[in-house]
Amino acid sequence: MTEVNDPSLLVLGVDLKRLQWLSHHVTTRWPNAAVTTVDPANPDLVARTLEARDPDAVILLIDFAKEADSGTAFARIAQLLRLRAGACCVVLAENGDEMTAVKTLKSGARDYVPLAGVNGETLLAAIGAACARHRSAQLADGAAADAGASSAQRREGASIHVPGYAIVKAIATSNFSSVYLARSERIRRNVVLKVIHRGSSSREMEDAERFQREYEIISSITHRTIAEIYAFGALPEHLYLAMEYFPCGDLRDRLRNPLSMDESRYYLRTLAEALRVIHVFGILHRDLKPANVMLREDNAPVLIDFGLARRSIETGDMTGAGQVLGSPYYISPEQSLGQRVDCRTDLYSLGVMFYEMLTGQRPYLGRSAVEVMAQHAEAPVPKLPPELSAQQSLLDRLMAKRAEQRYASADELLAELDPHVADPACLIVT
Repeated sequence: MTEVNDPSLLVLGVDLKRLQWLSHHVTTRWPNAAVTTVDPANPDLVARTLEARDPDAVILLIDFAKEADSGTAFARIAQLLRLRAGACCVVLAENGDEMTAVKTLKSGARDYVPLAGVNGETLLAAIGAACARHRSAQLADGAAADAGASSAQRREGASIHVPGYAIVKAIATSNFSSVYLARSERIRRNVVLKVIHRGSSSREMEDAERFQREYEIISSITHRTIAEIYAFGALPEHLYLAMEYFPCGDLRDRLRNPLSMDESRYYLRTLAEALRVIHVFGILHRDLKPANVMLREDNAPVLIDFGLARRSIETGDMTGAGQVLGSPYYISPEQSLGQRVDCRTDLYSLGVMFYEMLTGQRPYLGRSAVEVMAQHAEAPVPKLPPELSAQQSLLDRLMAKRAEQRYASADELLAELDPHVADPACLIVT
């Protein structure tokens, strides 16, 4: 069978030594292989990762002696196939026998490899064969897709056609723009495809300008806390931007469940690192909020949506009279008043998010956007409950009404935070 280059693998297992051993063999044979590891006991995360990665092979590590019921292992394989029809599943089995091998293959697995006495060549041959089968199936699917619009496009009623991308589903649409989950033929993974419809109205021209600015800003930065951009293009009827897809959702969704203080400080520190990066490039985000913070599979936050961002040297960074940019729940006092802004306006928004992460509530509420913005400008910094009082001084400086009373920079904030804060909710080893 044809050798596969740079395979993408999803490994389901919890035995750290086995996972490291497997990863070592795979990356020795294929240095650029993508190996993602997920705990199989988390089916929602498995489903999201399958959708995002569409791996060439799924490697399932099963110790049949540890399964409470051997049927659990076979049910897990069947569940995988329901999540991703045609998935090439290779089972690496410990403490199995001829009966478990037969049942495993009948359950739909592509291969069954007993780990007792297995060598690296046998292991890699099984993985390589599964990957080759998956690639062949992809080529066949691609040929069928080229013959006409994809079935997914027809289901969604999508009229958008961007060469090199197959639309999977619409995520959000409006009169001027659309956001799709799409499959990139070049990088063989799911991406977010943002499309702006070209037109001559002032609104359409303004949206196109912001869209172009977002591409220019993100493409100038390479950092783990900033969303990766893959492509930008212009077609007769629309502009498009292909960027990193985050199947685990955003911080807004995460905040529906309480965060611990350690988790809140972890997100605070990582987002402060993201702000330090963009501020070094002379960029102000100006729309920092939980919906613009996506989460990777390892729970790490990533900053997105630079449509309102500006370089600090542009136009003196004054908001137009009567014009409010950004969310009223997270906007800084000076931004809501149309005054000059600098990096401290992003730090204020981060402080608002920190309060929400700690308490599960926004600091200021109102019956209208104007009422909420007035509180940002005039109301005192909210007090944390007694059990969180140790964070009050940090919050007071982040959310100070006068910019000069806040941290002067993300660097100054980071100097005050524990550099060894780790993510206590890490779910995946990659």
